[in-house]
Parts: sequence; C-alpha cells; structure tokens
Amino acid sequence: MTTAKYLKNLTPMRGIAALLTVIYHVDLMIGNGGDLLIKRSHSMLLSRMYLMVDFFFILSGFILCYVYGKMFASNVSKEAFQKFAIARFARVYPLHFFTFSYCVLLFFISAKAGVPDVPVLQIENNYFSMFTNILLLHAMNFHKWFSWNHASWSISVEWWAYMLFPFLVAPILAMDSRKKLTVAVLCFLGYLVITFFIVPIVTIPKELPFVRVDPNQLSINVAYQYGYIRCLCGFILGMMVYQAYSAKWFREYLSNGYVLVGLALLSFSAMHFNLPDFLTIIPFPFILLCGAYGSIGMDKFFSNRFLQRIGDWSFSIYLVHQPLLFTIGSIMTYLNPVDLSKQVDGPPPKIEMLTGWLICLAFIGVTLLVSFLTYRFIEVPARNRLNRKQVAT
Repeated sequence: MTTAKYLKNLTPMRGIAALLTVIYHVDLMIGNGGDLLIKRSHSMLLSRMYLMVDFFFILSGFILCYVYGKMFASNVSKEAFQKFAIARFARVYPLHFFTFSYCVLLFFISAKAGVPDVPVLQIENNYFSMFTNILLLHAMNFHKWFSWNHASWSISVEWWAYMLFPFLVAPILAMDSRKKLTVAVLCFLGYLVITFFIVPIVTIPKELPFVRVDPNQLSINVAYQYGYIRCLCGFILGMMVYQAYSAKWFREYLSNGYVLVGLALLSFSAMHFNLPDFLTIIPFPFILLCGAYGSIGMDKFFSNRFLQRIGDWSFSIYLVHQPLLFTIGSIMTYLNPVDLSKQVDGPPPKIEMLTGWLICLAFIGVTLLVSFLTYRFIEVPARNRLNRKQVAT
C-alpha cells in the first residue's frame, strides 16, 4: 500500500458531520421523536440530518480510492485483498465490538435493575441480533428494526461495501469519462429507486407503527433493511468523485472557500425547506471536491486544532453517542420510575427549547470526552496492534 498525501480538510468535515448526527439523535431522544431543538413548523433542518450518513458513504468511497486504489488498479491479488481487508477490519471492528458489547451489558444490567424495556430501543435486541451484530450482518435485511447500538447499521453495510471495493477499482479505471459520468448519474437514479420503490416496502415491528417513514416525505432514510443499496449509491458515487478529483475536474472553480460555503448553504436550505432527499444530496459530491482541492482560506480554517481533533474522533463520536444516550435514559428511568397506575391523562410535559439546547450542548461535551478516551485507548491501540500483527505475519 502506497502512502498518499493527507487530505487534511476532509478530516474536520467528517467530524462536523458526526456532530450533526449527534444533534439529530439528541433531538429524537429528548424531544420524543424530534421537534424540540428546532420546531418542525419553523424548519425541517434537523429532521433531515440523517443524511450526514450519506455524506459519510460518499466520503468513504472517495477515501478508499485515494488510499487503496493503486493496490487494485490492475487486479485483485490474494495478498493485496488480505492486507486491505485486515486494515479495514482494524479500522472499524474493534470500536464496533466494544460499543455493541457495552450495549448488551447495559441492557442486561438495566433489566436486572428493573428498568422497563423501551420497545423503540430494544425490540430487536435478542440472541439472533447479537449474532448478526458480531458478523456485521445486522443491516443486511435480517431484522425489522435496529438492534443494540443503532448507529452501527451503517458500519454493517459499509463493511460489505469495503469487501466489494477491490473488485470495482479496475473496471472503473478502465472507463472513459462518459462512462464514469454515467455511473455517477446511475447512483443518483439509485436514490430515486430508494425513494419511490424501496421506502414503501420497508417493514417495521407491529409494536412501532409510529416509526414508519412516510413515502410522501420523499426520503432515502432506509437503514436496517435495504441500507446496503443506500450505502452502495453513496460509496460508488464517492469513487466517481475521486475520479473527478484525479482529473482535476472544475478545480479552478471548486478550490474556493466561498463556493464551499455556498454549496453547504444550498444543501442545508434544501433540508430546511424539506425538499426531497435526492435533491438535498446533490451538493455533497461537490462539497467533498471543494475540501479535497482546498484553498488558502479553506486550508487555514480546517487546520484549526479543535476541528482536526473532532475529525480524528469522528468514528468514536458516531459510535459512542447512542450508547451514552441509552445509558443516560436508563439511569434517569431507574432513579425516577414512572408509576403508570398513578399517571394522569395527557402527554408528559415537554422540555423548553432553551433547556433542550443546554442539554444537547452538555451531552456533546460528554460525547467528546468519551470519544477522546475511546479513540485514545480503544481505536488507535487496537488498530495498531492488528496492523502490526499483519506485518509480522
């Protein structure tokens, strides 16, 4: 594997996307399905932040081409595939297994302590889903809902995209510019297929009818079922973005900080106005290209030490934030048990928006602290150990 120049602007982008995902899930958890941190009657911005996962998929396809593309430019040798697979395993599996194991232990202790189950969090937590989580199969259409660490569904589908990646490189490199553009267009058509044909057929547990994605929202938010299709659309699109980057496509226009800001505002505006997801993600590849090309202003901004650190911790941020939310929820329920026989009629009192944001900011602080620790003491040591073991053998 050759050493590629570090694209330092992409690291903070990954961190920012991870934090936006955290805010999205905090809003869902403490706002009873959302509508707390930003009222949906005012803006749909937060309710569409699940699209940050699609940015991750596109970024992943780009980065893998950038780092590993030359390994598979002509063929897929057994040795090269093994090195690649172990490197990716070392990158994603140790923290996935740690957070999964933590969730199993958390819900076991909670049950023993008498904390009642929360169906939306635990309905698919069983021995079979433990098995599929261990094998990273839990988002490959084996379940009717999320299991254990819900956010890890994207790790499941991305792992299997990794396994496909080496066999895609040479065919893509053999394409001319027109065919590569055609593949990129087909990826967007894939999002249309998800929107109009796949979202309506996703199944959910009968106990959770309120979680069904409304097809009228024109969403691509599929995960535990058909998430692999969603992942491949973004992942292969990211590979095409790398081809554009290699050809310096529109570099004179996209290596500009103002263009980057404009594209980000365009995407966020589409979320705000609740436009279809397949339109909202159109700026994502161009945002990625802007960051990869860089400029004096962009390079200076993204060199900020804090932004670089949250980028380094982004994988931890993404995988630890839901177990932390589950932990806080279990502790609060244990300390403040609800006696349903004495509960008055009507919905529970809602948290004020300002209070919600204060809670969210405090939770982000806790998440960053824990993410630093898991990055320092789990991610990096496990990755280094597995990679050293590979070199030794």
